[in-house]
Amino acid sequence: MTSDASSNSDETRRAPSHHGWALVGIFWIMALSVLTIAQGLIVPIVTAMMLALIFSPVRRAMDRFGFSSGVSAAIILLTLLGSVGTLGYFVSGAVQDRLADAPHMIAEVGDKLNELTGTVQPVMDATQQIEHIAGKEPATDTVTIRKPGFLSGFTDQMPVMAGQVVICLTLAFFLIASGDLFYEKLVQVMPTLKDKRRALAVARAIENQLSVYLLTITVINMGLGVAIGLAMWALGMPDPVLFGLAGFLLNYIPYIGAMAGVGISFLVALITFDSATAAILPAFVYWGLTSFEGQFVTPVMVGRRLRLNAVVVFVSFALWAWLWSFMGMLLSTPMLLTMKVVSDHVPGMAGFGKFLADRDDLSRSDRRILKFIFRRDVPLSKRQEARQARDVDDSALPLPLPVAEAAPST
Repeated sequence: MTSDASSNSDETRRAPSHHGWALVGIFWIMALSVLTIAQGLIVPIVTAMMLALIFSPVRRAMDRFGFSSGVSAAIILLTLLGSVGTLGYFVSGAVQDRLADAPHMIAEVGDKLNELTGTVQPVMDATQQIEHIAGKEPATDTVTIRKPGFLSGFTDQMPVMAGQVVICLTLAFFLIASGDLFYEKLVQVMPTLKDKRRALAVARAIENQLSVYLLTITVINMGLGVAIGLAMWALGMPDPVLFGLAGFLLNYIPYIGAMAGVGISFLVALITFDSATAAILPAFVYWGLTSFEGQFVTPVMVGRRLRLNAVVVFVSFALWAWLWSFMGMLLSTPMLLTMKVVSDHVPGMAGFGKFLADRDDLSRSDRRILKFIFRRDVPLSKRQEARQARDVDDSALPLPLPVAEAAPST
């Protein structure tokens, strides 16, 4: 009886944990479903909130010069629309010229790719001969089902996209024009003084770090676009300005943007140059410039606090691209950075913030545990390496000679 009672008590203690995990799974399934179904409403709202957070320091600086919040919001959004419109005008003109020559370009790409696959053609011919001897003639009757083209699908989605842009810009205007109303409401909602200070610290940190991140990434992308344009001009590629603009815009999309730029430069080089092997050089130069930017320039300019775990960035990018397609690609890194800032300032989420961050300093106890598990030394972070080198340099200095004590005066 006692054993049965103890087993029943153990089962009752374990049951809530299983129920808890089931509830967590149901919550995440429902959350992903809502994010997918309500994409047309949630994406403009999230984008407007991000724009308001990013441009709040600019609005606050304009307030110091005597501008009202409404006028500042109007100037900021009109400047943003003007910049995007000007960039779109230059890009659309060059793209339209290229789309007019699209059939000829596709034919030339096919011919150059046939040159690259010329060594495989004898094997394919031999395979067809074997199938012919074996009596397995390939079927000649084919049925082609044509799907709607990209342009027709894009035209059908234009009214929906226009409505989302209007919602986003209108909400962003009201959020920016409201001034510091969000901070006032945040202070009113929090019950204690400690909670008020913590909430204000989190909100200001998100605002400052998002602004710094966007400004820094924009400057880096501008430099990368100039470097790519000059490199393509030196290599004799057509429309080097278009390549520079493409490098500037595609670099906002993590990982996939650089891969797309390499592929586009390779295809255009196939059409431009006579030799197929010469087309590899522009793609290699594009890849080299983006790799140098990602490995050296961005880590130095972004700073240690804004560095994120590369694996987490890629997983977040894939998730939000799956949920919200192109806008998810653009918003994945700012939303991940927002989650990291919130985790760093909330005591209960400090561990999650460390998981999102890049490789950080390890304590001696953590290093000893990892060394015991993996049977090797754990690589030091850059800051730890610099500190260790400084300690070694200090230990190599000669010790000061002892100073003879003066004899006591009588």
